[in-house]
Amino acid sequence: MMLMTVTTPGTAAFSPRMQGKSPLRAAALVSLLAATTAALSWVPMWSADFALGSIFVLVVTSFAASGVFLLHDRSTGRTGWAMIVAAACYEASWWWIWPDAWNIGPAPLLSFLFGYWWFAIGGLALLRYPEPVLGRRYERWYFVGFAIWIVGVKLFIVAVSEPQWAGWAAGSWWLSVAPNMHLFRVWSVIFKIGIIVLALVLVLLLVLKIRRSRGLERADTLPASAAGIAIGILGSIYITAQLVHLPETITGALRTVTALAALVAPVAFLVSLTQRRLARSSVADLVVRMAGCESLRDVQAALREVLGDPGLVLALPAGTASRFVTYEGHPLRPDEQTRWRVAVPGGDGRPLAVLLVDPALRRRSDLVHSAAVAGGLVLENGLLRDDLAAQLAQVQASRRRIAEAGMAERRRIERNLHDGAQQLLLSVLSTLSLAKHRAQRGGDPIAAIDTAGNDLDAALDELRSLARGIHPAVLNEFGLEAAISGMADRLGIAATLDVTPTRLPEAIEETLYFVICEALTNVVRHAQAHTTEVRVTLDDDLVIARITDDGRGGARLEAGTGLAGLCDRVESLRGDLAVVSEPGRGTTLTVRVPCA
Repeated sequence: MMLMTVTTPGTAAFSPRMQGKSPLRAAALVSLLAATTAALSWVPMWSADFALGSIFVLVVTSFAASGVFLLHDRSTGRTGWAMIVAAACYEASWWWIWPDAWNIGPAPLLSFLFGYWWFAIGGLALLRYPEPVLGRRYERWYFVGFAIWIVGVKLFIVAVSEPQWAGWAAGSWWLSVAPNMHLFRVWSVIFKIGIIVLALVLVLLLVLKIRRSRGLERADTLPASAAGIAIGILGSIYITAQLVHLPETITGALRTVTALAALVAPVAFLVSLTQRRLARSSVADLVVRMAGCESLRDVQAALREVLGDPGLVLALPAGTASRFVTYEGHPLRPDEQTRWRVAVPGGDGRPLAVLLVDPALRRRSDLVHSAAVAGGLVLENGLLRDDLAAQLAQVQASRRRIAEAGMAERRRIERNLHDGAQQLLLSVLSTLSLAKHRAQRGGDPIAAIDTAGNDLDAALDELRSLARGIHPAVLNEFGLEAAISGMADRLGIAATLDVTPTRLPEAIEETLYFVICEALTNVVRHAQAHTTEVRVTLDDDLVIARITDDGRGGARLEAGTGLAGLCDRVESLRGDLAVVSEPGRGTTLTVRVPCA
């Protein structure tokens, strides 16, 4: 089965370096850099709040490290970049805790404008994972609105405020245009209410994503989505606590819990990636399990379990390359025909069957195609086993039919000898006895002797005819064409002959002679044909005999018929016999026998 790869635009520049290499070294370097910058960012507060600072460093480091691992997986490259950017924004979001002495340069403005971006970008990563892009229009509109709200409202608040109103030193960089304390306070509250609403909408979107997912898709998305739901709910509660001015002890505890929830998100991504790798390794278990399958039903059940798709259908070709039926022979339902079709290849690359898979599994195409290849190996072995069993049964049935045909032929010869030549010879014996009796009594034996002579001639003709039926002498002496011509004359059929003059091996000539004779006899008895043609050609080491008539057709190559007996004769020489006989369109019987 044709193995497929999926390359997303977000990984085009990264994958050539990372593909096939361990991400541990890159993750270690990025983690060290992230931990160092985060630790430096918390320098003013280490003595005051060491526990929260440790959580802060872990969150920044885990976001950056998980981004590297996501980049290493070619189907989640964009999500990896999002996680790395979210780590930088999360680090900047905590600069508001700095004392005035640390309000240097543009750091306060950057923290104020971009701090909430970690939540927006992290939410985007959570919602689209493991897809490279958002799959639904309303999700895209949601994040467009989220970005506009964060950028637009924050810029407006900066424009109508002074840095010290937002908790920064008075001399910090700021973009004040028309400072207004009332507008600042009102829009600060409006902004936080908007963030709460957006966070709760993100929770709703993640819940909907979990509900519509299934199988491997749900296993992929559930850890990260659950982490996102926790962050959204706890973050909303924390911002609400700020709005209603709860005591600092409660607000601080909620801040710490929200930070811990943020730490769960990158861990959840790593759990999902681990599950994906374990799912790939389960293909090896699939081969072991399917090796013990005794039916196609068992193979289908094993594939359903490994791919997590209870609706997976193992379909087999039904005569044409585009038509398939279930392994039970039933036509495919409309809902099954719209599923993703994945070819199940044999050892030579040709498809043995197709898997009708949930389209959501396209993002796991590597796993699906690996499972299809594993299924193809087992399926091919089973088909080969079935073919060998069928061929053995066919050979045994053919030998049985040949033996029965031989016995029937011996009975026919015995009957012909008994009813024909034997009766004539008995009549000759009786007539000669009569002639002897007449001669002893002085009568005239001439008439009786003449009668005996005539009966004897008839017996000889009968024996010659019988001998020709067993093996015509003209076949040995003059070849296939002369023997067929003589048979056609005796049958009284005007057949057009085109027979190779090359002498063939004795067994092949004899078999072709009897097949052609049987075919011509059938034309006389059943076909009601006007024209008949016999063509025997030699193509390299293959003899091809074709007998064609324009009769009424309808002949069938079925067990118990004369044509089945001819087929057995031909197959005993490693040849094959085919019959094309549509009603009203004549009959064409084709025999192919190798000479080598």
